[in-house]
Amino acid sequence: MSTATVATKRTFLYIKEVADLFGITPKTVRHYHKIGLLPEPERTESDYRLYTGRDLWRLRTICELRRLGLPLAQIRTVLAAPKPADALRLTLAAQLDEIETKLIELAERKERIEQLMTQEALNVQEVNGQPELYVDKILAKHADLIPTALDESLLQFEREMEKVMATFPEQDSREAAISPMMAYIEAHPEEYRQLMHDYNEAWRQLGARDTLDAESEETISRLADTLLERNRAMFQALTQASTTQEESSPTTAVLGEMMDEKVQAMLTPAQHYFLKCLGTAADEMRAA
Repeated sequence: MSTATVATKRTFLYIKEVADLFGITPKTVRHYHKIGLLPEPERTESDYRLYTGRDLWRLRTICELRRLGLPLAQIRTVLAAPKPADALRLTLAAQLDEIETKLIELAERKERIEQLMTQEALNVQEVNGQPELYVDKILAKHADLIPTALDESLLQFEREMEKVMATFPEQDSREAAISPMMAYIEAHPEEYRQLMHDYNEAWRQLGARDTLDAESEETISRLADTLLERNRAMFQALTQASTTQEESSPTTAVLGEMMDEKVQAMLTPAQHYFLKCLGTAADEMRAA
């Protein structure tokens, strides 16, 4: 057979063929060239890129690292390192840590969704799962100090207030406040027992009042004053423990307004006014 009839064997690929081979687009390959991640191959006189086996190895490495989730900047750093294998090991270790963190977050999200799905009625404005509540910690640790006939609406109110604050982690001061509060309770158990008894009784009385007039306000104000006088030391200690450094900030003010809307939706007018009286007293104690 004459050598003139033997077809010349092509030893390169064009950009579209390379892109199809790796399941990417020619635009992606051009971008890798543009940012210096993939060296430019030789070109024809018509300016077509000609890719060889060496180019394919480099592109394969890039594509595999992208599938592992590495950003292009990290891939460039790894491939440019004096010891690419060592650099890759460190990068993958960091990537693995990030994945582990995301898996934990996903597991927590899954648990919150499952908890929400068990509720018979979902309130769209209150979809925040089931955060860990410090009121339950206190109940568990100091059950002997809590009235056996604790008003359920009082307990539910405290839980709902915590849930609202748990929605804003950066503003949530519960963890900073709970330690001194728990310490004071443990050091003065009888004072706390008396406070909870008086508070529970006042709450129960006010729960039956659906209207509020000037006479009622005066009665409630006296009730709040009586509660404070009987439990001033304990109330002052707990008030100071829950003080935050940004009480006068706009964020605190707006969150307070948000909490107030929640309070109005949950409580009777009498209970709402009672808390307002206690709040005013707390502000005075902080300012003293």
